[in-house]
Amino acid sequence: MEGDVMEIEQLRSKQEELTNQLQNLSSEFARLSMAAVADDQRFKLIEQTANRHDEEIRQLKDSTRLMQVQFEQVMGKIDTLEMKLFNWLQQTQKESAKERTASQKQWMQFLQFVLGGTIIAIVTFIFAKGAFTP
Repeated sequence: MEGDVMEIEQLRSKQEELTNQLQNLSSEFARLSMAAVADDQRFKLIEQTANRHDEEIRQLKDSTRLMQVQFEQVMGKIDTLEMKLFNWLQQTQKESAKERTASQKQWMQFLQFVLGGTIIAIVTFIFAKGAFTP
């Protein structure tokens, strides 16, 4: 019987040891559980941040596309303005050339009139003085 008592005490000792180990494990499990909850919260926060970043990237891409469209419109308007300015400059040069031609014709007519009048005045003066009288 004494051997049985020894065995029972050994079993109780082992049971207490196991109970202490289980309590230690229980606190460890609680710590691990809290760490898992904290990790889960961090993971959800990371997911939310990633989703927010994805949305911001999408918005940036949309605004970049919009800016590209606006840039193309502005460049188109600048091209149109350049074309209009070039056409206006050509038209001005053509009109200026026409005006120069018309002005030159008027000066030529005036010069012919002045030269003709001068020649007539000289001929009249010569005949009036009698320079050609025999």
